[in-house]
Amino acid sequence: MTAIEFSNALGKINDKYIIEAINYVGENGIRKHPVQKIKRIVLIAAIVTAVMLLSAMAYAIIHYFSTAIENTKLYCLTGDNTIISEEQGGIPPEDAAYKLAELFMQDLMTKDETRTYRVTEYKELSVTLHSTIEMDSETACIYALKESEISADTWIVEISVLYKYEGIRSPIGPSNHEWIDVLYQGSPIDFLLKRDGETYSLQSRYEPANS
Repeated sequence: MTAIEFSNALGKINDKYIIEAINYVGENGIRKHPVQKIKRIVLIAAIVTAVMLLSAMAYAIIHYFSTAIENTKLYCLTGDNTIISEEQGGIPPEDAAYKLAELFMQDLMTKDETRTYRVTEYKELSVTLHSTIEMDSETACIYALKESEISADTWIVEISVLYKYEGIRSPIGPSNHEWIDVLYQGSPIDFLLKRDGETYSLQSRYEPANS
């Protein structure tokens, strides 16, 4: 029952009390019931009305308007920060790829002794997804797509972004505080987005030459 239905029900109950009071007086006659008794009946009806109105208001506050605790979406965060959130049916792969691309860029902004540069700021981040099962043979050849990468739950992800960095980055060298729009040169490598249930992961497809 909604708050509106509950309020209507209370109104019908209140009308019942008033009608019974009027009929009671009419059947027994005014002479048998002094004005004080009539006032008492009306007062009782008024008190009942007030109690019912307060009850309806309380019911509406509790059941009609939404509360924070009613949000039962599942929010998850793994130890490596690869899961951001889960809505009804899971988040779309495009949203997951964007959030994971943000994690990728934020990681490049942290100091790491294995890198000779550090991203200082970035902007205009966007992602483009290519389904591995919908990719034609020519495109799959360009990406050197492996059989193990082809699945309904995998996508090739292109990350587009403008960024500045400090240090030296191959093959550009120093950035001279200019905005750079290329993450890598050469043939397409890009990133592989995987979905396992409600879990998404993103990883560069780069492989060292000696691997």
